[in-house]
Amino acid sequence: MNLDDSVAVVTGGTTEVGRVVGRQLARPGARVFITGRSAPDHKPLEERVAGVRCDHRVDIQVKAAFNLILREASAIDILVNNVGGGYEGMVEDDNVTWTKPFWNQPIWRWDAMFNAGVPAHYQTR
Repeated sequence: MNLDDSVAVVTGGTTEVGRVVGRQLARPGARVFITGRSAPDHKPLEERVAGVRCDHRVDIQVKAAFNLILREASAIDILVNNVGGGYEGMVEDDNVTWTKPFWNQPIWRWDAMFNAGVPAHYQTR
């Protein structure tokens, strides 16, 4: 596969799956922008991959991030919506809560998932 001259954006791309996806898109030639709260603000991370700091729970930051990307690249060919929430604080009171059944998850985790992941899919369309 040849992705030369393609521009890709991977939301939530600073860690884990998103970071790997970004690297894999860069390998065949795509210019990749990864967004996330821990992304270095508009700095190259590795060859063909740049970070754009953005908290996808904050609408104005999402708009600013995509405006910046579009100013630099003029078009987005590939969009990978990987942003999510609720992964913070997987341990509460020395107990790992992440592995519990969904009905035993703390309500704040559901709120975090819906407040970050869901809006990212319709804000970045």
